[in-house]
Formats: sequence, C-alpha cells, structure tokens
Amino acid sequence: MKPLKIAIEQYRGTAYDIGYEQGKQINTSLIDMFSRIVDEDEIDLTELKKLYSIHAPHLLDEMYGLADALAIPFKRAALFSGYGAPEIKGMGCSSVVNNKMLVRNYDFSPELYDARLVFVQPKEGYASVGHSLHVTGRLEGVNEKGLAIALHFVNSKEPQNGFTAASVIRIILDTCKNTEEAIDKIKQLPHSWSYNFSIGDAEGNTAVVEESPFEIKVRRDENMLFCTNHFQKEEMSRLNREHLAGSKKRLDFLSNSELENRSALAFFNTFRDSDTPLYNEAYKAFFGTLHTFAYLFDERKVLTAIPHGEVLKFDFTEWIKGKNIEQKELNGYLNDA
Repeated sequence: MKPLKIAIEQYRGTAYDIGYEQGKQINTSLIDMFSRIVDEDEIDLTELKKLYSIHAPHLLDEMYGLADALAIPFKRAALFSGYGAPEIKGMGCSSVVNNKMLVRNYDFSPELYDARLVFVQPKEGYASVGHSLHVTGRLEGVNEKGLAIALHFVNSKEPQNGFTAASVIRIILDTCKNTEEAIDKIKQLPHSWSYNFSIGDAEGNTAVVEESPFEIKVRRDENMLFCTNHFQKEEMSRLNREHLAGSKKRLDFLSNSELENRSALAFFNTFRDSDTPLYNEAYKAFFGTLHTFAYLFDERKVLTAIPHGEVLKFDFTEWIKGKNIEQKELNGYLNDA
C-alpha cells in the first residue's frame, strides 16, 4: 500500500495574486515532473501569449504570479500553461452526466499527479473548484454558474500544437456560464490531442464533446450520457486507440447497470466500488483510479474522494460567498502503486 495525500488549496483575489500564492504553496518537484513530459524550448511563447490573451488573459497573469513566487523565468513557468504537445501515456476516465449530476473517476499514474484540489475565485473570472493538472489546468471542475465539465483522454495520435484538455477545462470554468458556451469555446480553441469532454450545467443541459485537433462532434441525450476513453461517433472512430477493451467494458457496465433511478450518492459510491470495472488499480500502467469527483446540480454540492479515504462533501455556494472549508487535505492509500 502507498499513502496518497491531496492538498486542499483555496485562493481568492486577482489572478496574479492567485498565481503568486500558489507558487508559494506548490512543491517545486512539480517543475521537474512537467519537465519530463514538456520540452520548454519547444513552447511557442508568442503563440501561447496570443491565445491566452484572446481567450483568458487573466491566466497569463496567474502564470506570471507563479513565475515570480517560484523565482523562475516566465518561459519556465510556461510548463504550467498546458500549451504545446506533451508526451504522456494513456489514461483512463469514466463519467456519467444528466440534469441532476456529473460523476467521474480519474485514472492515471500517481507519479504524474498534482495531488491538489484547488478552489479559486479570481477577480477577472468565475470562481471554480476542481482537481488540478499542471497547476493551472483542471482535470474536471465546476464553476459558480453551475457549469461542470470533465476530461477523458482518447488518443495522442496525430498531435498538434494547442491546448491540453486540462487547460481547455480551466479556460471554460473561468469564462463560460453554460453548456452551449463551453461547446462554443471548445470549437474556438486549438487542441493538442483527442479528448472527450462531459459537460452539464445548472439548467439541465448536457453534452459530450468528442474533440480532436482536426474535428469536433457533439453527443446529446435527454436522459443520461456515459463517457469513457473512446469516441462513440462513427465519423470520429478512426482516431480511437487500437486497444479499446477496457474503455468499452466500462461503457458497457455504465450502459447496462440500470443507473437511472439511483441517488447521486449511490452513483458516487458505484464509481468508488473496487468490484466494478469503473475502479482500477493498474497504477504502474497509468490506469489506476486516483480520485472520484461529483457535482450535484440541484443541491450545488460537490463530493470528492481518493481511494480508501473519506468523502469530502461541501456546499460550493457557501464557498463562493466567502466561507472557506476547514479541511486541509484528503488522505487515503493506493494498492499496487
């Protein structure tokens, strides 16, 4: 067994201040970690700044704050930008979204995991909460407008210079208020790899966006949408990975489990159940479950937990109003890590 600890970090203020305060808190080992998967010399700073200036200029300020706090050049801090074509092995993620909830598991390696649940309330954008990737990005999250979104890796086939899915999510959480705005933003941004995005909002509008650097399609369903790690639309299938058995097994389980009448907590617990295909402990193969995250649209409640740890449940509306949560970390452990 390997202990797993996730820091809970809460920031309010200008984007620069949020970046600076994060820089004081994060472990500098994250710089070394991202240096292994991103070549900073290949990051086009001019294009990076141009794109962020168009879509979320305040996130540039957050990166400048990070650079100043860490006493590193901005070019080094650009490792946290999520722009470029990083080299990461495959990951596994499963989700369900309907007009009541979005629930997801994130499966990957603990060696390439920020281990941070981050709340931000920037003066220049919407407040949000989610688990971070490359510090400024988010693996999933929800914002103050009740827009929730999660990523699902599909393939790194035919990569292009563009944003990673985690950066796309952060831009959306900071700037979009509903599902349609999120879809429009995904269509506007350049993308580095192929991903699925599961999306829902406070008005009950849901979608799964199947995105590649070259093409984007949208799936909708009035009842419930299931999402794993392959494209379901036929016209996108050429970009799927060769080996889809695990992804299809999880999708089949979700599709055939008669989940429609279950409560949100029952959904959440199903995703955490090690006896289901949704939960995985293949950490050394980059397919181990690291956290479960859910947002309940009607209650405006967030639930999250890591393996073999207690569930953190909180009212995000209260946090937006200024009430920080007292808990400082999530604790659990991983088997076979």
